[in-house]
Amino acid sequence: MLNASEVPEFAQDWPGWAQWLIGRPLTIIIILVAAVVIQVVVHFLIRRVTRRMAAMPTPKAISGIYAPGRKEARIKTIGHVFDSVATVVIWVAAVCLVLERCGINVGLIVTSVGLAGFGFGLGAQNFVRDILAGLFMMIEDQYGIGDTIDIGPATGVVTAMSLRVTTVKDSDGVLWYVPNGQVTRIGNQTQLGQERAAS
Repeated sequence: MLNASEVPEFAQDWPGWAQWLIGRPLTIIIILVAAVVIQVVVHFLIRRVTRRMAAMPTPKAISGIYAPGRKEARIKTIGHVFDSVATVVIWVAAVCLVLERCGINVGLIVTSVGLAGFGFGLGAQNFVRDILAGLFMMIEDQYGIGDTIDIGPATGVVTAMSLRVTTVKDSDGVLWYVPNGQVTRIGNQTQLGQERAAS
């Protein structure tokens, strides 16, 4: 049986099953539907902003630096990252609200997860460092696929790049997988050549 505080005032005189229905299940459904709606709206806004950013004209001073389609690909990648982060935040909040509505102590769970996350973070700090370094590399457009770069451990053409690792093919055909967090310097020969051609 529900407490009187869990039932809206207008339903105080309803039968027990109706009070139960409006007290918990209906609230949980509303929370989940709201989470879906918020996710759709945020996803739409992120796509709209990234499309507008991609459509903005590139300043003439740096227009020669960008290869065709490179600016759009970089903005699209950044949009995917923000979309993923927003989705995680929305659903974590929704799950916490549902658990709280079910009478589960969310504070205890958050504390336990925090302690576990701290332990995991100590073991995964290199992974997190690689992700953050890769994100800033993409935001700053330090290099792109097809660029010839000197990345410290390897020099060659970038064949693939992700938030965690950059793949470089050297002149001997060897593929080097360089974690982004281990990159301390980047020399981009392709951008240098494009800047000279544009000037």
